[in-house]
Amino acid sequence: MNELKATLRDLEQRYLLFKQQQFTFVAALDHTRENAHDKTKPVSTLSQVQNYLDHYCNNSTDKRILIMFLDLCKDLSEFCSQLEDINPKACSPDDRLEKCKLLLSCNNDMSNIRAKYPHDEVNHLSCDESKHHYGAVISVLPIALDLLREGIGVIESAQYEAARNNRYAQCNKKEDPPEERSSSVQTVPIQRDDCENKYMQWKTSNKQKSKSLKSKHPWVPPGKTNGL
Repeated sequence: MNELKATLRDLEQRYLLFKQQQFTFVAALDHTRENAHDKTKPVSTLSQVQNYLDHYCNNSTDKRILIMFLDLCKDLSEFCSQLEDINPKACSPDDRLEKCKLLLSCNNDMSNIRAKYPHDEVNHLSCDESKHHYGAVISVLPIALDLLREGIGVIESAQYEAARNNRYAQCNKKEDPPEERSSSVQTVPIQRDDCENKYMQWKTSNKQKSKSLKSKHPWVPPGKTNGL
């Protein structure tokens, strides 16, 4: 999991570097769309950006920033597949990972997606026309990163829960079985009949002693006889 988090941090740093060059990226799209005579429709798929790079890019600056964007999209998609491979059965981040994979697929129509608060990429576009043409392609990377963070969070929570359950099961195994615990605390049963017998014997003995005391003659001092 630490390795996955490190990979995600690396991707986030690469995106921050790209974000600082957003105006260069938009300018490159402007140039290539003009060369392709494609200024009327918005940039709605990644394959469209790839086509601009392959056939209508005439300078090194535009080529560099377009390659940077497409490479980042490709690496995010591969990282998403990596998360799917290690996804434990106990959790289900599939909805997030599936959305991410769909978002980063080459021919996916992303015309209607927009990165919202706290993201500000779309707000940095210059005018409504730019927002219409480039709002979707500018929003792809921040939304994909959000989905990957959520997916990692779900996997991490599931792994923690599985580890906690495993520790609990091991602790239970170390304890005595219920039968042994119950037998260890058993006490000697009280013999009620014996107690009653002893009580009756004691009571009978007391009665006999009382009778013997009553049958004895009163004590007479020595030297005296009856009638004197």
